Amino acid sequence: MIEVIGLHKSFQDNHVLRGIDLTVETGTTYVILGSSGSGKTVLMKHVIGLLRPDRGSVRVDGVDISKLEGQELTAARQQFGMVFQGAALFDSMTVFDNVAFPLKEKRRGIGHDELRARVVEKLRVVDLGEEVLDLWPAQLSGGMKKRVALARALVAEPKVVLYDEPTTGLDPITTDYVDDMIVTTKKRLGVTSMVISHDIASAFKVADKLAVLCDGLIAAQGTPAEVRASDHPFVRKFLALWFEKQ
Repeated sequence: MIEVIGLHKSFQDNHVLRGIDLTVETGTTYVILGSSGSGKTVLMKHVIGLLRPDRGSVRVDGVDISKLEGQELTAARQQFGMVFQGAALFDSMTVFDNVAFPLKEKRRGIGHDELRARVVEKLRVVDLGEEVLDLWPAQLSGGMKKRVALARALVAEPKVVLYDEPTTGLDPITTDYVDDMIVTTKKRLGVTSMVISHDIASAFKVADKLAVLCDGLIAAQGTPAEVRASDHPFVRKFLALWFEKQ
């Protein structure tokens, strides 16, 4: 579904990505792990076409998104749903309006009854019901905000869902629920998921495959077991503290 081939990106004298190669297969969850400043967010911005590579390419469903412009790029981005760090719900909108927002933006003229049905359908996917439709974000717990954010990401039926640090700032119980939500959504809908994270425990729980970034390069990638067995010095150090606690 996603192919990143020889991706390089620099900002002035800072060579952030130094030749990234990875493949995200359809219907799988791929986690990008790394410390702050390792290039995770820059990589995701290339995948969705917000940045253009200095060298290399990013193919989404066979199309080189790095070469698209204008309406073609806009159309390509509609294949994505996005779950932002902190949920990023609109405080001035109810749950219904938050979840309905992508449909209102992308599909003008959709009737209210159909709009409501689509919103309720996606809320049920994340185990929420009609009783939350008229609530405001301030009335939701942290876990509920994440679920509403995922329902919003799913409502336009994207092929790929991107998660930007989905467990940052959450308590352990809510973090565990968000992890389960990612896994369950993939099973129920078969969407391809790409997760940017520095949360090792969550990464190993949700990933089919993962990559560890270090200084703009992939230090290790593969299944969780393959990455855990890596002999790369940074990977061993990065994972050591967490595995010592298990």
